[in-house]
Amino acid sequence: MLGNSPFYHQLTRKAVVLFGRLFDDIILVRKNDQTGKETNRFRVPLIYSPKEKMITRIFSDPDLLRQIQVMLPRMAFEITGITYDASRKQNSLLKAARSNTTTHVSASYMGVPYDINFQLNVYARNIDDGTQIVEQILPFFNPDFTVTTNMIPDLGMYKDVPIILNNVSNDIQYEGDYDSVRYVNWTLNFTMKMHYYGPISYPKIIRSVYANIYQDASLQSGYITRINVANANGVFKVDDMVYQGNTYHTATAYATIVKYNPDTHQMVLGATQGTFRVNTAIRALSTQANCVLQSFYVAPMKFAQISITPSPANAEPTDDYGYNINITEWPNTEFLSAETVVYPADTLDITADEVDVSSDEAE
Repeated sequence: MLGNSPFYHQLTRKAVVLFGRLFDDIILVRKNDQTGKETNRFRVPLIYSPKEKMITRIFSDPDLLRQIQVMLPRMAFEITGITYDASRKQNSLLKAARSNTTTHVSASYMGVPYDINFQLNVYARNIDDGTQIVEQILPFFNPDFTVTTNMIPDLGMYKDVPIILNNVSNDIQYEGDYDSVRYVNWTLNFTMKMHYYGPISYPKIIRSVYANIYQDASLQSGYITRINVANANGVFKVDDMVYQGNTYHTATAYATIVKYNPDTHQMVLGATQGTFRVNTAIRALSTQANCVLQSFYVAPMKFAQISITPSPANAEPTDDYGYNINITEWPNTEFLSAETVVYPADTLDITADEVDVSSDEAE
């Protein structure tokens, strides 16, 4: 479905087994009315069966006294409905993962929350048997009973599954002139808080991430602007102010010289304000040097390089681990002997116009 390979986690089947296991060890004890001594003890049978089917089996026996004594007490349960629970919805982009090798993980998107409604019916020959069974159930639901289970072993994720007792009702069926009880039926309605999971993927583990932050060199204004100049006259000094216009006070663009290479005729301007125009003279404020802006240097300018690796390096997705974050900032990114600043931290939020990512993973 939706372009995915067939998958079946048997989650509904597991929910049925989980619910049934809660009630498959209820013991009924009968005692002598006169002496109070125990006369009989047996486990109440439990089956998966609709209520109507059980009632039909009871009424279809022509010899009620003989057969019902053998058949009852008995319990039966069934699924009565499955509904979506929007109150438990999580971020749809979150994933649950478990490493199955040193290079790959088993991963799946977070489960979709659904409520599975169960109905448990208790059938007894007399009122005392029915109440004895029900009283062994009610104290454990206040109003829920939580079971921890591993629904999908491939993900290795143990989930708490609450089972809520919604309501309890009983129905006493009489026979003849209402002097004798035919059978007693207790009905208990439950809600199981389940999650359904989609297909499992097996991507590689990301061991390193590199993010490069660049300035858009096609922009003529911004914090940093690199230009090619011609017809340079005079000396351009670092940190000197340059401008375009007849005078500094009437200039249409301003900037500070960050770097100038007279051999390559390239100039790096910082704190740019206004719009510098091609084929227009640029003048230095202090030295009165001048040149012509021939063109903008369109090669991208790297502001920073950020590399992130896990700490320890061999950490698995389910381990408790941190990050080693190395940040190399401009202008050191232009030189081979760049000074690297190391920030060991658990988290770091970074915003950039462009991010390049390379890693062991090729999902």
